[in-house]
Amino acid sequence: MNNTTITVFKKEIIDLFRDKKTILLSVLIPLIIFPIIFGVLGKGLSSSKNTVENNLKIALIDKGNSSLGNFIKSQKNVKVEQSDNLNSDIKNGKIYIAVEIPENFNESIGDERTSSVNITYDNSSTNSETANTIINSIIDAYSKEVVTARLQKRHIDTSVLNPIKINKTTVVNEDEGTSKLILSMLLPLILVLYSVTGPLSAAIDLGVGEKERGTLEPLLTTRAGRMSLLWGKFLAITVVGLMATIASIAGILIAIKQSSAAFGSSSGISGMELDGSSFVIIGILIVFLTMAFGALELAISIYARSFKEASTYTSPLIVIALVPTYATYMLDAKNISLVYFNIPLANVVCVLKELIAGIYNYNHIFITLGWILVYVVICILFARFMFSKEEVIFRS
Repeated sequence: MNNTTITVFKKEIIDLFRDKKTILLSVLIPLIIFPIIFGVLGKGLSSSKNTVENNLKIALIDKGNSSLGNFIKSQKNVKVEQSDNLNSDIKNGKIYIAVEIPENFNESIGDERTSSVNITYDNSSTNSETANTIINSIIDAYSKEVVTARLQKRHIDTSVLNPIKINKTTVVNEDEGTSKLILSMLLPLILVLYSVTGPLSAAIDLGVGEKERGTLEPLLTTRAGRMSLLWGKFLAITVVGLMATIASIAGILIAIKQSSAAFGSSSGISGMELDGSSFVIIGILIVFLTMAFGALELAISIYARSFKEASTYTSPLIVIALVPTYATYMLDAKNISLVYFNIPLANVVCVLKELIAGIYNYNHIFITLGWILVYVVICILFARFMFSKEEVIFRS
């Protein structure tokens, strides 16, 4: 890297950071927005669950005054509501669930026959789904009492129904396992997304932005060669992109730590640690991925005539990036086919999943790193090609 490139780099970085929006969009927003989003999400999920558990509004149709009906009504926080139209009241949330018990229920149970109970709920409603889970657990508890009474009547030990006792042991801490699972789905998505969007605003500003401000032509008349200008701009864009990515990672980790309710964990990511090697590998992958997208976006920005045109050309990049990311979203890190490590972006996501799960498959890592280097070289050559064309630079 020559002195001219360093000078251009310093100039572009200073220019970018003179604009307060760069700091706001690149660092502060991702650092703050994720804790806020997941804090609200966690409180919302917790509040919704507590609302149903503390005030279980049900419609109970029990003409036979059955023992099951009385058992349900005796449960804590169960509130029986009257309803003239079950479907309508469940849809609008007046009641969460309806339980219909046949009139001959007690007779059937007394004769040791099977009786049916009809449950109506809204599977598109979180509250109704929660109520359905609670009611099913109540009915299961009642069923166990009936079975116990029938066995005792025959002087049979109830343990005969449970010949096998299962003792469960997890290979990792329960909270740590939950956190790793969620992080393996969430973190790769965020990293890829910010590898695309992080350098985008800087790339547009240092490409077509220079055209619109009329500062590109004077810059080309200086002693700095075009390649020095290209490398200086490219490095500045990469730095801004990495800042956004690092800020987004920090925001995600803070969100998971503070908003355990949103992640189904009682302790967030406590106890879950990524060692230094994992961070180094993740860092290298994300640096090169950001460089690839930064170079591609700079090439598109140089080609575009205006901010609007550049935004139009670059907006599909987000969708293109998300397709392979979502395609690998639910893959188990322990059983990923080698094919995925040869698919652009999907390979990065798969390696990140493995690292979060504590798997170090160096074949997968080197294959992915090799492909990313190929992407970087291709994108830089494309940017160089665009920057060397007079008809592209001076398009108007």
